[in-house]
Amino acid sequence: MSVGIPILTYHSIDDSGSVISTSCQKFRDQMRLLKDRQFNIVSLKTLVTLIRKKQPLPDKTVAITFDDGFSNLHSVAYPILKSCGFTATIFLVPSYCGKNNQWLGQPKGIPILDLLDWKRIREMNDDGFDFGAHTMEHADLSTLPAERAREEIVNSKLAIQERLERPVRFFAYPYGSVTREIRSIVSDEFSGACSVEMDFSTLRSDDYMLPRIDMYYFSDNNCFASVGTYKFHLFVKILSYIRTFRRRMNLRTIGV
Repeated sequence: MSVGIPILTYHSIDDSGSVISTSCQKFRDQMRLLKDRQFNIVSLKTLVTLIRKKQPLPDKTVAITFDDGFSNLHSVAYPILKSCGFTATIFLVPSYCGKNNQWLGQPKGIPILDLLDWKRIREMNDDGFDFGAHTMEHADLSTLPAERAREEIVNSKLAIQERLERPVRFFAYPYGSVTREIRSIVSDEFSGACSVEMDFSTLRSDDYMLPRIDMYYFSDNNCFASVGTYKFHLFVKILSYIRTFRRRMNLRTIGV
């Protein structure tokens, strides 16, 4: 039986080497590996359904997500995913679509990168890719008054639904910042939500705090080649302990 399903988290697919970047060749190699080894790529909707119904999680199953919606997803990741027969969920920051990622609170050292415009988002949406919400302005929700946080969450959902004319079911917490009240708002508005917790999704997972695996940690090594094995599972667990320690030291996780 599966030890859990990894939800892979990417941000930008570019060759800058930044902490939010996975190189074009590395991403291509990782997707090809999943294809060649016949991994089953599932949607977040399917994964949450399995968790809620307590159905066995199948082996060799992966979900793929992207945070922020960089324009290189269309030019680089999209054709690679299509060639493999894969889809993914992309979490958008609606106020910045068609602009760049210079939002308030962006950590130093993050490259300035263009974001998907609505024309390309609609093209990918029509081709079976799913789009979720990541707040209107990539806000650190834990720092906002309750009503302002609610606006960031709800309005991001409504903005995407208006543009794509379809329901938006999933949310990702920027920076992983979440409180009990924020989780409550999200659970009222969405079918599920993703955190930055470094772990596998299991039948015990909270479907409004789904753990994911930040692919930055696989950007300059070959550890992803062991995906689906105990070695990969152990590596992710070690990363999880390190990130937990960093949080206890009050160091905010960069990225999502």
